[in-house]
Amino acid sequence: MDKKTSISTSKLSLSVRKYWLPLVLILLILPTTYTAPHIIFKSEQPTGEVEYPPDLVVKSEGLVLIILDGVGESILFDANAMPNINSYRDDSATLYVRTGPLTLSATCVSELMTGVPNSPADGLHNFDLDHPGGIDPWILASTDERYNVGLVGSYVMGNIYGGFDEIEFVNTFQGHSDYYEGDEDTSKIATNWLIDSDYNVISAHFSGPDKVGHSWGIISQEYEDKIRDIDQQVSSLVKKVPENWTVIITADHGMTEMGTHGSAEDITRDVGAIILGPTITPGSKSSVNQRDLSSLVSVALGLPFPIQLHGRIPLDVLNYSTSEKDIIEKWNWEAAYLRQEFINTQTGKEHITLSSEQIDWDKIPIDGDFSRDSDVYISIMTWTLMGLLSIIALGVKFGNIRENMFLFGMYISTISLFLASHASLSFSAMIPRAIGGICAVWLVAWSLGRQNVISKHESKISNAMAEFQNKITTYWPWVILGLVSIVLLTTFTQVVVIGLFLLSIYFSFYSGFCNPKIPESKYPEYLPWLMAFLAFTFGSLRLWFALLPLMFITIGMIFNSIKNKNTFVQIIPIISLGILVLVAVTLVHTRILGSNFVREALRMGWPSDWENSLFSVFLLVGASIVSTISFRQKFDKKIISLMSSWLICGLLVSHFASSILDQIFLLMILGMYFSSVYFHWQKPQKTHVIHFAFLALSMQMLLTWGAWSTFVTMIIVSCSAQLWKMIAGDLQSDKLTFSNPRSIIAMAVFPWVMWILWWTLLGQVNGLQTCFEGICPHPRELNPGSVIVKGGYVGMRDNPYTIWMVLMISSPIIIASTMIMYQLKKQGLNLRPYIISQTLLILGCMSVLGFSPQYPRLMFSLSWNILFAVFQICMALLAIISHKFVIKINSSNLAYSDSH
Repeated sequence: MDKKTSISTSKLSLSVRKYWLPLVLILLILPTTYTAPHIIFKSEQPTGEVEYPPDLVVKSEGLVLIILDGVGESILFDANAMPNINSYRDDSATLYVRTGPLTLSATCVSELMTGVPNSPADGLHNFDLDHPGGIDPWILASTDERYNVGLVGSYVMGNIYGGFDEIEFVNTFQGHSDYYEGDEDTSKIATNWLIDSDYNVISAHFSGPDKVGHSWGIISQEYEDKIRDIDQQVSSLVKKVPENWTVIITADHGMTEMGTHGSAEDITRDVGAIILGPTITPGSKSSVNQRDLSSLVSVALGLPFPIQLHGRIPLDVLNYSTSEKDIIEKWNWEAAYLRQEFINTQTGKEHITLSSEQIDWDKIPIDGDFSRDSDVYISIMTWTLMGLLSIIALGVKFGNIRENMFLFGMYISTISLFLASHASLSFSAMIPRAIGGICAVWLVAWSLGRQNVISKHESKISNAMAEFQNKITTYWPWVILGLVSIVLLTTFTQVVVIGLFLLSIYFSFYSGFCNPKIPESKYPEYLPWLMAFLAFTFGSLRLWFALLPLMFITIGMIFNSIKNKNTFVQIIPIISLGILVLVAVTLVHTRILGSNFVREALRMGWPSDWENSLFSVFLLVGASIVSTISFRQKFDKKIISLMSSWLICGLLVSHFASSILDQIFLLMILGMYFSSVYFHWQKPQKTHVIHFAFLALSMQMLLTWGAWSTFVTMIIVSCSAQLWKMIAGDLQSDKLTFSNPRSIIAMAVFPWVMWILWWTLLGQVNGLQTCFEGICPHPRELNPGSVIVKGGYVGMRDNPYTIWMVLMISSPIIIASTMIMYQLKKQGLNLRPYIISQTLLILGCMSVLGFSPQYPRLMFSLSWNILFAVFQICMALLAIISHKFVIKINSSNLAYSDSH
């Protein structure tokens, strides 16, 4: 390459670095404007219905739909597992049912009952999925004078039909740990309805098998016992159904051996149905889609056929003459034709010709429009441009690529692997999570880990250990993978998942005690940049894993502080953070430990009884001691006493639950915030400036989130800057240049890992679980569902407005996040790398969003990662603005003092 070309390359590189954020925003345009709306928003559906053919006789006088949650085809049709239900098969029709690709309870029940294909985003609303809109057979039956509709079972059906006054719903769901009682109530209520003739169109949802499967797997004795129990209950219920009614016994979805479902594995999509009734031919069989069962309700009850119902009536099992079947087929096709014409118009496929007279079911797609090829092409294009821009930004010349062909080959292969892992979730959902875990571990371990801890002047034994560690660094990962694959494992996915998990533990442990630098002569200086770019842009980045290396790093610092004989005041902040990290790493694994003990602590942090009150007082006094020592660098008894007293008063306010007391304290909190702003303006040199805002935040957190949340927030806000100060001493953080990637990456990582620690300790992050591959990340890592809602009642105890509840719960989160970053900014941490890293995280998630429509857990993970990355960027910008504001005030005051 000539000199002129080299200069041009260098200028291009500088331009890309300078305008990195605008370039990233440009790359986000297509995924945001084209892919995201398809995935996030509900699909529009046609309206109207086709009247029931007047020439057909309605043979059934009622209908009972029985839904068994988590009972796949192999279980339902197993005469040994469910002998009573299978005894009906000679007199019934047997249907082999294929569900849609979103195999969650709510999405499957919705398609089963409404006949409307799920929108991709429905997987995000599994716990609050509402009706897709329009009408369906159940709504039509509820408005028909011949029928009364009653639904009983879990909240799933209540979420879908709760807004329809004509439909009665009884919720028997009693929590995810209730394996029998809720089902017994469902059976009892449905039986009474039949005996008393209250309703003649009934749906009963039994959720117990799903809960047992999740807890013990479907090859366990517990699941076998539960299936026997359900078999007896359903058989007893069917015996109470009048002879001239139609009965449908089916399931919402199946389960894997480990008791999981949600994605598109065959074992979760294959369910069955046993149908009895006057419209059914005994002994007949057919293969159908789950939405087809909804069409059977219209036929059996003589209801109009909704145009939005995407189902085909299984004529093979109907007890009608050939001419009557032709009428039914034409009736069904008329609705299908109108629906598909509407869909074709919406998706721009008008060129697909349909005829209302000529029946051609091949022109009707079986599943809804989930993954689109165009979205996949956009993902590939986005990743290609991302990789190209990263190479240009680093100023890599063509000659460098030729010299390091293996390195760049691995870079391209890694990008391809990342894309392939998301495109192959039906093969293994755990591999991308494991990759995301080690990406998070590497970011923290490499950038924040301790370097060159072992001195050259140590004893020969220490030097020998250092040399041994260096050799382990080179060979140990491959040794682990080899041993795991040969000795312990039997499948490829197990090798990958457990191997990556062990590597995560190894790198985490090593980062806390000795993390030697990569020899500069062996690798180009831009290698860490490439690795950081890959790690941040991997869509399935698992946030909790960042705490693993942080735990060992803090432990190493504690040992080093004790060894160096640091003072009590110097050690307390790091010990306090170390304890919190240890709790966040070890006590959040609900599916392994049986409970998330952090959430239990969250619940205990409310003064409901004397034990909780004593626990809360202990936490608040401890937090007062630690935060005072951290802020003032001394054990100030007066400040500790005042702070403890202030917080204990807040505990009493929570106990009395008086709106008037709440409002008084909320006004005091507001006054403290304004006082902090005033003193920043007038007397910024005063040490109590930070205390006004800190005391206000602590009280606000206490009233809305409880004592445990206040405890962890006070410690993290006050001590995180001290931890950064210790880490920064080894970073040369004042040299923010291209040749010093570790400092910049550390600044991009540290606020992120502090927020992850805090959010985990608020009970909003799940840890690990056991799975077929071994120890695996939780499918829903970010879980903002553990907020104690009663905190939103503060100030309006009787009937608060929704906006007030949201304000009460979210405002301390916003203020605390900003304050953490503000403290780090004051300690010299540049937040610009952090903002860039979070933007890259958003770009990485958006770039694989096109793979997620049929994988609801991936969609859940990507959506929350994007949401919280946007939140982090906003809080970082707010901290930067606040810091600049304070500096400006200080400069103005200093200039004023000098002039006088």
